[in-house]
Amino acid sequence: MRTMDITVPKLPTLPKLPAIATNRRQALIAVGAVIAVVAAAFIGWTLFTDWTESRQVAVFGSHVAASEADLARVSAKISSHMSSRPEAPSIAESDVVMREFAAIATYGQAVTTYHRRIIGADEVPEAYIGAQSAYIRALDCLNRAFSLWASAAAAYDAGAYTSAKDALVKADQAWKEYVAATGDYNRELRRAEEGEEAPPV
Repeated sequence: MRTMDITVPKLPTLPKLPAIATNRRQALIAVGAVIAVVAAAFIGWTLFTDWTESRQVAVFGSHVAASEADLARVSAKISSHMSSRPEAPSIAESDVVMREFAAIATYGQAVTTYHRRIIGADEVPEAYIGAQSAYIRALDCLNRAFSLWASAAAAYDAGAYTSAKDALVKADQAWKEYVAATGDYNRELRRAEEGEEAPPV
């Protein structure tokens, strides 16, 4: 019997999936992971920034409130002093009145200097810089007014009545500047709280 030579045909090599398909999938996964990390970092940073700014505003507000409370006490001392003056004081009584007024003015200087240092050191969000600057300016003006009132009292005590009068005139101007600065502070604070942009300079 004759043996037949049977040739088994070779199966064609199946094409491999292109490597790029796997790499593309890995790349997409990697990109997705990076985006997720960046998004999480952004959200975390935003939350941290919001928390930081809220805390800064709260600290600034508490310092201003403390300043206003102390200044209210100074104002009460001045009102009490002015209302207790005799209607027609003698020279000796006038001297006592002026010395007491000098003591109150010196106390007012110390109060404004203290709070100016505290509030000046506060870190505030950019939106509140205008309010902070205006309040610091108000404290500076009030400190100058207290200083001039103390100088006027000292000049009166020394018998330098013209110098005392000049100091009182300057103190009145400093007081007017203080009132104007507090108005600026209130306006800047309202603008910051309402999210308005500061007008161009």
